[in-house]
Amino acid sequence: MIDGVTIDILRHTLKILISEMYSKTTDLDTDHYSLDDLVNQVIFELIKEEYKKYAPRHTIQQYLSIYDVDADNRKYTRSIQYGQHYRDIDNAQIEEQYQFRISELEPQDMGGQSVFTGHQYTEQEFLGYKMQAECRLLNKLHGHQIDNSKNVSESDFQTLFDEYSKCIDALEPAVNEIEHIVGKTYAYYGIETHFLTEFLYRLTIAAERQRFPNIIPVDRILSVCSITEIIPANSWCPVVYFADNCMLLRWNSFCDDIFSDTDEQWLQKESYLIDCKRIKNIILQRSLDKWVEFVHRCPLQEKSDFVIEHYWIWDNRPEFEWTPERIRYYRKLHKAVCRDFPKPHVK
Repeated sequence: MIDGVTIDILRHTLKILISEMYSKTTDLDTDHYSLDDLVNQVIFELIKEEYKKYAPRHTIQQYLSIYDVDADNRKYTRSIQYGQHYRDIDNAQIEEQYQFRISELEPQDMGGQSVFTGHQYTEQEFLGYKMQAECRLLNKLHGHQIDNSKNVSESDFQTLFDEYSKCIDALEPAVNEIEHIVGKTYAYYGIETHFLTEFLYRLTIAAERQRFPNIIPVDRILSVCSITEIIPANSWCPVVYFADNCMLLRWNSFCDDIFSDTDEQWLQKESYLIDCKRIKNIILQRSLDKWVEFVHRCPLQEKSDFVIEHYWIWDNRPEFEWTPERIRYYRKLHKAVCRDFPKPHVK
């Protein structure tokens, strides 16, 4: 503990803040999102933001000596270029709609030898590039080849998911590796919130219980897992931009409801989903620097312990079991829910 700063104090402070801001905390459904779930999400994202600001950074070459001794450097330059391609698309769309750009999405100078000698990356960033380079499924998802049996056969489909599972297994940190727990968990979190690989599988299983409905409730799915660009102001919260609430440990609780709820039942859940997005994002957007500095003063052991106790998404992984019907529906879900990006021109 440093100067009396602890994660428990942060938790207590956030509970008070949210309860004062939002009068309906007791109405939150503990089978979906509870107050504790919301507080845990805010704390995890503050730990994530503190990591982004303060985590050690090294060159790609230094990481290769640890994680990938025999790697061809070209493997990582391609992965970096692919990642920047998609960030450029996001930034261009934001600029077109809102007349500003997000600096975090801007490219680094990738010219000459500086690709490997000049630029510094966190462990999470490097591991993301490593996954992009080694996990074939991610490229098939990004390029939407997974949607079509002509591009990915049923047998190849299952092989790709088996490879993905092995990649995630290899990424998982040991609980006593406190210096890796936050970075590796953040890497896995980033992969799942971007690709929705496991969430779409859970939705497929939920759809199977409803005999695979022909109509996919895309809006309901996106209300759980995607960014809401603008949430209008109300009596207790100003307007919130680019609001998400990626509670990976709780997404599964909505899967059956997405397919089985009446419109009235879902509108009630969606109202609370929007409120949770408001709360989380207004806390982070209003005073992010202050919260990040608070978290930075907490010991690394406490931050790692929090992730292990309250955000251990590693134990939440599904066992992929495929049938032809499940594969067809997964393809259908992915095509309907996930963005179709222009293909990158990377040699």
